Amino acid sequence: MPHLVIEYSSELESHTKVSAMMQAVHEAAVESGLFGADDIKVRAYRCDHSLVGGKAASTVHITVYLLSGRDQPTQKTLAETVLSQMKKLRLPLQSLSVDCRDMDRSVYTKEIY
Repeated sequence: MPHLVIEYSSELESHTKVSAMMQAVHEAAVESGLFGADDIKVRAYRCDHSLVGGKAASTVHITVYLLSGRDQPTQKTLAETVLSQMKKLRLPLQSLSVDCRDMDRSVYTKEIY
């Protein structure tokens, strides 16, 4: 836990490696001190089309899925840490955003192999 999901504009693939974005997000989660490095899961999905203000634009949005129970200040600090790590990549973006979402602890189920 957590799951960090990166949605990025397709044109960014020519400017940076997706693995660099994934590593930056992973490092931010580790830096937060909330999770063990081995517990962090990161996925990235390319968006072929994106608009900002009605115009074609390069964007990255990261959703951080957490088990419920963390307070809003903790979530805000985590979101800011992720944003800060991504800014270090200096991507040519019109929009960079991060949101934290709770997953209901009582129904979340997983199996480790």
